[in-house]
Amino acid sequence: MLSPTRYTGEYPATLDGEGRIQLPLVLRDEMNVRSSEFRLMANLEPDGSLCLRERDHWESYVDALRTRPTANLRDRRTLLFLAANSAPVRCDKQGRIRIPDPLLTHAGIDRTLAGRKELIIVGNFDDLRVWQPDRWNAFGVEALADFGPGIDALIEGGLGMREADDREP
Repeated sequence: MLSPTRYTGEYPATLDGEGRIQLPLVLRDEMNVRSSEFRLMANLEPDGSLCLRERDHWESYVDALRTRPTANLRDRRTLLFLAANSAPVRCDKQGRIRIPDPLLTHAGIDRTLAGRKELIIVGNFDDLRVWQPDRWNAFGVEALADFGPGIDALIEGGLGMREADDREP
């Protein structure tokens, strides 16, 4: 079994007049977009970005969500909203992807405006996030302010340093 690709980094991108995004070369190489089995799914995320997942990862993600009991209205509504705001994305031979207009609009990206439309593509380890630049900058300011405590919480939530120290003879 191959280990999953881990996407990292921040990449400027543009949306052309036909609504296509040219994936940066480093990502195209990493994703093997020329493979006949390469497929992506896009979905709206609560943080205002669009998430791009390889199809196999998408299927696992949805399966994990759907195995939880959905006894309450909020859970059912959330799953329905996720399904309604998700779509398959194709990649052409030039490494361009076309995300449906309704998803772009929800993410604050309007392809009908004249001129170049700047975007930011961000690696999120298992997936890629597509951001409208102002939204990404605002997110970054908030994330930077919480970065130290956030890392500490992640470390403490996993194998904390104290636990590791206690296990050594």
